[in-house]
Formats: sequence, structure tokens, C-alpha cells
Amino acid sequence: MTAPDLSGPWALHGATMGADGEVLYEWDADLAISQTGDAIAVAIETSGFKSSRSVSFAEKLTPLPSGEWHLRYGYEADGDHVDTKPGQFFGLSQLTFAPDLQSAEGSSCNYNGRYVVIRLSATRKVAA
Repeated sequence: MTAPDLSGPWALHGATMGADGEVLYEWDADLAISQTGDAIAVAIETSGFKSSRSVSFAEKLTPLPSGEWHLRYGYEADGDHVDTKPGQFFGLSQLTFAPDLQSAEGSSCNYNGRYVVIRLSATRKVAA
């Protein structure tokens, strides 16, 4: 099965969760997906009180029987970003894209400096 085209800009909303499942804080970011054939790369850049950028590794995209697509990847701090130190954090994320490829829901676990679980929601940005 041919991988769908997920490339382009996405609006990402995150809700960082506490150990009891309560939302500690919410944040927004720009999610950029680059795609060449079956290769995918993901970059997320937050702004505001916790400005940072992460880049992906070990990406895997899998079709689901429902028509959705499940993307799993590891990520790490992008040391080339002005507010991000190399090795500042890393983690694992998963996003499940709706069959129309316009939205996705998922989660993330962050380690090494930011020990949190995050609920994720993404919406494809419309080209201007």
C-alpha cells in the first residue's frame, strides 16, 4: 500500500498531563512533516514560555483497517535551535491520522529533563 502524503505544515496542540491524569498546562506548536517516498521526517517547534524544537528519528507509518494511518517516531532536542540545548530532552510520539488526512490525535512521552506524558491533537494547515 502506498503511503499517503502527510507532508506540509500542521497546527499542533498539546496538553501536558500530570501523574493523576489532570492537565498541567496546554501549548501550541508548528508541526512540519517532510516526506520523500516512504521516508518521513517530523519537526515540532513550540513558542511561548517553553520555546523549543524537536526533530524525529526512526519513523514508522502503518495503515490501519479503519482507513486511518498510524505514525510512530522517536524525537530529540534540536541543538541548532536558539532556545534548545543538545540532549535537553527526547521521547516517543504517536499520531493517528484520520482517513481524510486533515487531522490527527495521539500522545507523547518525554524523557531526560521533561518527564511528562502529552496528549496531542493536530490539524492540517490550509495553504495561503
